[in-house]
Amino acid sequence: MKRIALNGRFTGAKNPTGTQKAAFQLFDHILRRNHTFEFVVFADSFYPGVSAWERLPLVTFVETPFQEWSKFHGQVWEQLQLPRLCRYFDCDLAHHPITTSPARKSACKSLVTLHDLNYYRHPEWYSLSFRTAYALCATRGLRHADRVVTVSNYVLQQAQKLLRIPEERMRMVYNGTIPLPRIPKPTEIEAPYILCVGGLPPQKNLARLIRAFQLVRKEFEGLELHLAGQAHSRMNRKNRRLAKLMNSPRVKKLGYLSDEELAAAYAGASVFCYPSLEEGFGLPLLEAMSSGTPVVTSNASCLPEIAGSAAVLVDPLSVNAIAEGLQVALRFTPEERSFLAAQGRERTAQFTWTHAATAYMQIYAELLM
Repeated sequence: MKRIALNGRFTGAKNPTGTQKAAFQLFDHILRRNHTFEFVVFADSFYPGVSAWERLPLVTFVETPFQEWSKFHGQVWEQLQLPRLCRYFDCDLAHHPITTSPARKSACKSLVTLHDLNYYRHPEWYSLSFRTAYALCATRGLRHADRVVTVSNYVLQQAQKLLRIPEERMRMVYNGTIPLPRIPKPTEIEAPYILCVGGLPPQKNLARLIRAFQLVRKEFEGLELHLAGQAHSRMNRKNRRLAKLMNSPRVKKLGYLSDEELAAAYAGASVFCYPSLEEGFGLPLLEAMSSGTPVVTSNASCLPEIAGSAAVLVDPLSVNAIAEGLQVALRFTPEERSFLAAQGRERTAQFTWTHAATAYMQIYAELLM
């Protein structure tokens, strides 16, 4: 029986965001399927849901204290220790689910899930240490991987063009939707609000969103803008203009939200706005759509591919275009909101982890036949 190593370095995240949550869901669905492979899982059982993997059949669970380690320690483990562990456990294939993988090719075959190439296309968005780590731990690993699986056609085309990865070594498998607690839409809220989720990275385009909000809030009494996601103090120090905008009237910083808090935020929002400049998949779109919330998003990168016809698309480089999109969504009649909510839920249903797990199992079989 073929043996597959699952690299769970993402379980070191104490406040997981989209990429880490996607990696967990993918591995969880793969491990719970009926399969003909053995798995060796390297993960931290303190990550929610991971401890259950220890009791699954055909799974060897190797407790790895990623949450106790620094990010640098985890990267060194991935580069140096993981290949040795794969040899020790006699693994035939290693699956690396969050873009990085060992830079040196080994006897154990390698499959890497590539979420985006933002680090490669926009190095100015990242610190020197981050750029250096990804140059060493991502680009090299991607170029020698036996399979690179992207999460959208947009990223697949980028990888072929920029990294020159041969077409025969690439596949595309969409992520599923991250399940959130079901929260009924509140009948009353303190004030209507536009919600944006994703923190403060430059690609999230928050400065233009806030300026667009300032244009539309004059028309809609009491309207607020709620920004959810982890703050980055270093980024705030560098971008004083954004920091000033975020202190504008009726702009609320929610910080990191639990799944329950996030579900409630989606359910109560009048509009979800995601004017990102660059995304590999755009998970928050599906989260908002599954909540029945109207979505305004960019007509750039993968976002039209993921949103389909279930969102209002705008030019993310134009403050006026974002404002006009928000005005359209905020003026929806109840009937129009219901129609778009139905479209959104129908669109969301097309992205499932069951399908993703099945597709990955087929790729495993293809590599190990």
